[in-house]
Amino acid sequence: MTPEELEDDGARPKAPLIPGLTPMQQAQGQHLARIHDMYRRELTGVERLMADIRAGIADPAQLPAAISRMSLTQNLMLFGSVCGRQCALLQNHHDLEEQWMFPAIGEYADSGLRAVLDRLKAEHKLIHALIVELWTLAQPLAQEPSDDGFEDCATAFARLNRAVRSHFGYEEVELAPAIGAYGIGV
Repeated sequence: MTPEELEDDGARPKAPLIPGLTPMQQAQGQHLARIHDMYRRELTGVERLMADIRAGIADPAQLPAAISRMSLTQNLMLFGSVCGRQCALLQNHHDLEEQWMFPAIGEYADSGLRAVLDRLKAEHKLIHALIVELWTLAQPLAQEPSDDGFEDCATAFARLNRAVRSHFGYEEVELAPAIGAYGIGV
């Protein structure tokens, strides 16, 4: 999967509708979005730092540290590698989803919802690869700041930022009803 394929909403399977959700079930389904908001805030912070660097009011050497402090990066570096991660610790957001939440939803899932879960897992793999790409590009920038190095990081960050935001939006829309209907704790 490429970043462009990840962002293609037309290629993403849709979960079946679950009619008759109570307000409490709808609220429970929205809990995942609140968790995602923490990651969105981190992405926005890095986005602002990159804009400040581009404007000449921040030092490019700050970027690698900012990227390394992001939960997205820390979780990946601490708990697994890009391919085939089967981490025993559920502190990583995607590991939590894949090892607990997705199987819990899968117990109730029909083929439509299973297709959504499979797609989300594939998107997780791409996002992990994009995180590693950004982290790898940011490291040399700390040693030797350069316009080219910054632009490479900016391009990689933009790709990751779009992918994560698109993925979160898709995940929230497609899984919120099932999370609420089936009482899946998030």
